[in-house]
Amino acid sequence: MRPPRHRALSAMITVVLSAIAVLAAGTPAGAAADDPDVTAPVGRYQLDFTKLWDGQSATLTALEVSDDVTAQADIRQYIDWGDGDFSYLDGDEKSERHQFYNPGTYTVTVRLTDRAGNSSSGVFAGTAAVTVVKMPGTFKIVKKEVFVGDPAIVTLAGIPSDVTKVRVWWGDGADTTVSRTTTQVKHYYTSQTSWYVRVMLTNAAGEAYGQEIGPINTPFDEIPPQVSLTRPKKPTYVSSWRTVNGKVYDRGRGTTAVGTAFIQQRGSSWYYYTGKKWIKAKTLNQALRKARTITVRPTAKNTWQVKIKGLKKGTLYAFYAAVDKSGNQSEAKVKKQKLTR
Repeated sequence: MRPPRHRALSAMITVVLSAIAVLAAGTPAGAAADDPDVTAPVGRYQLDFTKLWDGQSATLTALEVSDDVTAQADIRQYIDWGDGDFSYLDGDEKSERHQFYNPGTYTVTVRLTDRAGNSSSGVFAGTAAVTVVKMPGTFKIVKKEVFVGDPAIVTLAGIPSDVTKVRVWWGDGADTTVSRTTTQVKHYYTSQTSWYVRVMLTNAAGEAYGQEIGPINTPFDEIPPQVSLTRPKKPTYVSSWRTVNGKVYDRGRGTTAVGTAFIQQRGSSWYYYTGKKWIKAKTLNQALRKARTITVRPTAKNTWQVKIKGLKKGTLYAFYAAVDKSGNQSEAKVKKQKLTR
């Protein structure tokens, strides 16, 4: 068993002598593990989008990152987005996303640094410059003041063909999403204040910050309408009152209805109108209670009209009032007219 021991000892001595010879000569022995690291890491990157609207984002992807000594996970990658913001891409991260808000051209750079402090600039597959422009499109608020309950309307035009979604943000927490071919969007507010409206477009690069197109004021309509009855040219003629005409006016949302009722005194008797015929009442109070309220809608020109059948000579009492879309009612009025012919 002794010869093997001599051979092992001899091999160990040979290794030691070789190491001493190497140190004396000042040359590397085998692997260069003890050499100083003077080589900088290298990296190649790519941006997915280089033309954006304000508020959209670009993603930087690391295609290749390497170093002769430092492991990839230990290479620090400092990203300067060119707009004053920066971030890091470290460890196993392969990409970083960044949002650009202001129009301009921004050059993205990456600085790679290994554990020894060696650094270099990353190279880009394609351009490293991101150009940001204002989101396109023409958007307008049809009416700057809209009463609560009426539709607020925004018109849309000039939307590019690559847009996949249009979103109108109304300022009250609600938004409306439509297709790019939509030309008009409506919204109903439920409270009184001033709302700021914004339109955002989405394409392959995501949703833009959008355009703020101005405020919409939404007051409550608290003003009652006004109503009038038109006096005929021949007011004492029965034939002049077979059709009763009038006008309405409303500074708010508009008048929805005019209500009328008719009673007549013929001699000492009272009559009330049902909308189809006259019926004799026992007393004035009964005539007032029994008279039917006839409701008509005003025309687009804010006029109203009621036809009366079976009218005869006597004293006509025409009662009328109007109500608007918000439920405000005008003062009730009465027109008294003697019919003698």
